[in-house]
Amino acid sequence: MNSCIALVQPHIPAGPSLGIEKSPVSIQIIAAQLQTAGYSVQMYHAGVDEALVRDIVQFNPSMVGISAMTANYTQAKLLARMLKHSLPEAIMVLGGWHATGCVQAYLNNQETESAHEMFFCNSPFDYIVAGEGDRILIDLCSCLSDGRQPHDLPGVCYAAGAELKLSVAEQVLDLDTLSDPIWKGLPVDTYRDQRTGMLDLSCHFNRACRFNCGFCATPTMYGRGVRRMSAHRAVEQIEHVVSTFRPQVITFTDEDFFASVKWVEQLVALIEQSSLHDRFGVSFDSFASVNDLYQLEKNGCGDLLDRMKGVGFNSLTIGIESFNPHILRTYNKELMILPTMSREQQQQYRQADTITQDRLLVNHYLECVQRAITFAQQHGLIIVGDYIIGNLDETIEQVRNGFGKFMQLRDLHVAYLPVFTPFPGTALWKSVYHSGKLIRSQDGTLDWSRFDASKSALDLGYDVESLRNELEVAFYTSERYQQDMKAALRHDDSTKLTLFRSRFSRLHCLFPDNVLIAQRMEELDATVALGLGGNTV
Repeated sequence: MNSCIALVQPHIPAGPSLGIEKSPVSIQIIAAQLQTAGYSVQMYHAGVDEALVRDIVQFNPSMVGISAMTANYTQAKLLARMLKHSLPEAIMVLGGWHATGCVQAYLNNQETESAHEMFFCNSPFDYIVAGEGDRILIDLCSCLSDGRQPHDLPGVCYAAGAELKLSVAEQVLDLDTLSDPIWKGLPVDTYRDQRTGMLDLSCHFNRACRFNCGFCATPTMYGRGVRRMSAHRAVEQIEHVVSTFRPQVITFTDEDFFASVKWVEQLVALIEQSSLHDRFGVSFDSFASVNDLYQLEKNGCGDLLDRMKGVGFNSLTIGIESFNPHILRTYNKELMILPTMSREQQQQYRQADTITQDRLLVNHYLECVQRAITFAQQHGLIIVGDYIIGNLDETIEQVRNGFGKFMQLRDLHVAYLPVFTPFPGTALWKSVYHSGKLIRSQDGTLDWSRFDASKSALDLGYDVESLRNELEVAFYTSERYQQDMKAALRHDDSTKLTLFRSRFSRLHCLFPDNVLIAQRMEELDATVALGLGGNTV
């Protein structure tokens, strides 16, 4: 095989609530490792069409590695088939979260259908890479170049006749040994927030997570035990991205950003020393958990949030997920909530009957979430609240009831409302798969195109997508939201005004005929015109 390798991540359209398309971090890192090893690499991040196929064919790679989430797996398979026709000698390799999840589902005896589909049923893929592909893809290329079969490479999966040979790649324990992600060839200017137009680029420094949420695919891909790049190396990467592309926002996509508070403190100190915010005007967004903010407040670490704000941090996204007690337990959230209770509260909870436990769990969690929002806001950080709609066995009445509590949260200015999306290999996948409620295509196979957090992959007996849209409009047009918005504009700078205007502008684009959204936009303009926005006028 020649030394030319194409790495592709098919385009995943930004959902209606999120409104941002992120750069393909996974293939950026793998491309860097291959390039360091001496291969000629070209990355592609685009929709699957004839133009993309022509570009790849012109590059004439001997191997095409396609990275796919479940949401774009159908497109990945389509692309591989198109390329097989034009490049019959090229080796097609599928990797990423979907491939890893399907292999894990098979190995963990959840189900075998999804793995079989990747290898059989006229599959265009020659090999599947499961797990972290940073180094295993180099080993696969080396093996094939030498004319050897990759029979003993952990993480390289293939079909031997009717038998599947499946394994998962070894973890990269020292992330500092990896080459820096590359950006050449990517449509960088398209990675913009559709609500604000700001260039929003992603950086990723940690792998794995302390928690074990039942819906989350992070343990499926990265296993257990958080590994992180050194703070010094991380800031070097940030500075390169900021100085090269001048984004307005850097989003840290780490699954467990606060796994080490010491690491966060080091990162913040180095960002402060580099004066990135002052020099380039860049701001930073990240993820956190309710438990993280609870511990920071409990330990009197508000000064860390102050320092984060000072170096340009703008928002923290927290996974609230649900206020349905059954769903909280299904998601393993109960194990996260109980440690935030006092000993007396824990004892009362354990001794209570089921109905009382449900009430205590939800009420205490609601209080913890509110405290997290208030704590962050007191230190100048915006909270983005994730809330999942349409879970397995959740009735429409239960969705509305739980969301009613979500709407009560004060000073929650941004909500992300994904539809529950079950991923292969996750803790919940087996029960979802065997529930019989997964929607299938006309040929009887799973309809992977519905696994995109906007449409429901489940037949729940009601229109989940319409319900999600209805609840999003209700959240932003509620009286509670209007009161909080006016209060924020009295005491804040132009950041909040930009946030509110961009949010309502996006909603108006999504729901142009909604009279209440138009009315709220007019009220926002009137509020500012009357001078109630303080120095935002």
